[in-house]
Amino acid sequence: MESRKAELLQRVESDRDVLIDFLRRFIRCSSPNPPGDTRAAAAHIRDLLDRRGIEYRVIAPQETMPNIVATFAAGKPGRHLALNGHIDVFPVGDGEGWTQDPWGGALVDGRIYGRGACDMKCGTTASIFTFLYLHELREELHGRLTLSTVSDEETFGPWGARYLSEHHPEVFGHCCLNGEPSSPWTLRFGEKGPLWLEFTVRTRGAHGAYTHLSKSATAIAAQIIGDLYRLEEIAPPEASNLAAALDQAAAAIDRAQAPGASRNTRRVTVNPASSAAG
Repeated sequence: MESRKAELLQRVESDRDVLIDFLRRFIRCSSPNPPGDTRAAAAHIRDLLDRRGIEYRVIAPQETMPNIVATFAAGKPGRHLALNGHIDVFPVGDGEGWTQDPWGGALVDGRIYGRGACDMKCGTTASIFTFLYLHELREELHGRLTLSTVSDEETFGPWGARYLSEHHPEVFGHCCLNGEPSSPWTLRFGEKGPLWLEFTVRTRGAHGAYTHLSKSATAIAAQIIGDLYRLEEIAPPEASNLAAALDQAAAAIDRAQAPGASRNTRRVTVNPASSAAG
């Protein structure tokens, strides 16, 4: 096993230029979401899989947002591991403030620049090549390995991972690894569940001095926000194995995300924001 691991690490190192070239060209496949047209980026992945002789499915409930799924059964029985990454990226705005072309994939002083270099075309590239390397060793492995590259993550995945989980849940196997940016010091597991609440405050309205006629909508909203912060007093339950893992990871979490992050991981947090009135 150790010798095989050493061989794989050497293989990765010998493919350094191949990996870097794939990622840089991947970044150049503009795929901002919204609007979410990822067909060029998906074609980049498909071209690699085709050249390597890998069979795959394209699942595209939204034509401009194709999802690519490849899988193989190993030579020995075992569980099903899934690798997942997304193809879309955040928009770049008007380009103001960028020191490099956001769609250029420039390699400067050992760093790759461009939208998606971190979130998450790098991680998706890692998953793709992991799948390719392990596919070559499939007769020696146990279980099944599935790769899914999804096109709709930045807008909450109605045509991407969420669609697959609802219509093709087998894609995610018994355990799913995702290369979203975190840190080189920990492997994250699970995720706190979000609860999104939207409040609209309406009042009669009046001159600012006439508070006897209409209470300030801003004051009402501020009171609601203050009340919401009481949710942070809730002590969530923790399974013993979860608590132990978080205890062990606390120093690495704080190192990666600044002191205090490990505490936030274990508590209810409230983050109020505003939106323009419709």
